[in-house]
Amino acid sequence: EDPTDPARDQGTGRSLSRRDEIQSISDLSIPVDDILKILKEFLRDFEKLRDDGPLKEILDIRDNSKDGEYWEALSHVIPERTLKLWDALGAALLEYHKVLTRRAELLSEATILQKQNS
Repeated sequence: EDPTDPARDQGTGRSLSRRDEIQSISDLSIPVDDILKILKEFLRDFEKLRDDGPLKEILDIRDNSKDGEYWEALSHVIPERTLKLWDALGAALLEYHKVLTRRAELLSEATILQKQNS
């Protein structure tokens, strides 16, 4: 153990646990009136840190020669057999929906006829 480690308790020389470290950080308080000033200052400095120049240069340098291979390989992630199965299931579900819709129509017609007969 390093005696100069800031995670060591200064009074006893023993190491502080992670919980103790978090507790000591949370003991620091910021006055409510200063929060807005601190955030504005942070945002002002944050704009200074942003630099859009190198990002554009990196995009221009990027090698895109293998992009076609990547997208081609990605288009075959789902096997053809699975796609055909899904298409068949979709068609069967549409037919089933038609049957159920027709059945609902016939049921309502039967109910109307029963009321007329009674």
